[in-house]
Amino acid sequence: MRKQRRRLFPLLGTSAVVAGFLLVGVVGCSVSDSGVTGKGKGSEDEQSDAESRLGYRPEVRNPLSAEEEVNRISDRVRGWMDLKSKVTDMEAAAGSCEAVDPDYTKYFVVNHPWSVHNVEEGSLAQAMQNLRERLPRHGWKITKDGKMNSKAGDPEIVAVEPRTHHFLTVQWRRGLTGKVSELISVDVDSRCYRAPKGTDFPPR
Repeated sequence: MRKQRRRLFPLLGTSAVVAGFLLVGVVGCSVSDSGVTGKGKGSEDEQSDAESRLGYRPEVRNPLSAEEEVNRISDRVRGWMDLKSKVTDMEAAAGSCEAVDPDYTKYFVVNHPWSVHNVEEGSLAQAMQNLRERLPRHGWKITKDGKMNSKAGDPEIVAVEPRTHHFLTVQWRRGLTGKVSELISVDVDSRCYRAPKGTDFPPR
């Protein structure tokens, strides 16, 4: 049984997506609400407006399919870390694409925050090193590998998948207090999608 969906917002803003990769616009046609290429001035005007704000044309995607894709990415990232540890139990969820649809009526992003802690085998330091080596090997481009913009300056890796345009933020938080002294927090984000016509929206 799927867990109740929550509205989640990505840690990386849309501007970060625009800075990296632009999707080539479709010339002489439009993508309709159903996701089928065809003519339609109203739909074309709406898509053009969204494209001008985002810097790319949002792909038409079913929210459930987009969430499942992000969950699969998170599973792969966990595998690349090569750790035996506790993992926060959470699923990816669709949320508002603030740049074009703050009322959350048609456009959406998918966000999946999770973390690993209480390591039984391996180490958090080695997990970060594994990601440095394995992300590029699997098609990801690391855009940052340095310190977080914080007083603690903990290690942070930011990467993008050029083909799917998913973003990954990995932070090794070493100065925590309480029962968990340190952990690695992970956030997997999609860019903005447009739900097909007839979709039960917002998704529940």
